[in-house]
Amino acid sequence: MSRSKDTSLETLAARYLRDRRGRAAIKGAPPAGRAAAKVLKPLSDKFGPSTDRLAENWKDIVGERLADWTAPEAIRGGVLYVIARGPAGTLIEADAPRILERIKPLAGRSAPTRLRVRQGEPRKLTGAGHTQSNREVPSNVQEKVEIDPDARLSSALNRFERARERRERGE
Repeated sequence: MSRSKDTSLETLAARYLRDRRGRAAIKGAPPAGRAAAKVLKPLSDKFGPSTDRLAENWKDIVGERLADWTAPEAIRGGVLYVIARGPAGTLIEADAPRILERIKPLAGRSAPTRLRVRQGEPRKLTGAGHTQSNREVPSNVQEKVEIDPDARLSSALNRFERARERRERGE
């Protein structure tokens, strides 16, 4: 009899827990990229491409040669601002109608209608929006630590000479 009483108690306890069980576990949040895409896609269609999107296609828009000397800087009020180094600014201004025509398929209705050029050093993008430094490490730079006092003096004098040369070039 005690055995059937235990069974009925267990059955009652199981039924009680089943009827009063809490809510199911909460699902995790959806990926942020999917939610952001739903918001940003209509905005991109309405306001046009970003400068990052133009920078990805910049070689196709202006050509291989000019892409090395120029970069899109901003789009404001229907004007595409381009930063160019040296005489490339003049070439970009002369080629502005063709450049604006090539941007139209990317931008749709909100394509820029004018182009302005600013002289300066364009920043180069290397993938996902990371800028690449235009400073190169000279081949004669040694990366080891000098222990010998004469070698340390020679290394310091070499660094001083390179700094003086950079200062004279205006870097």
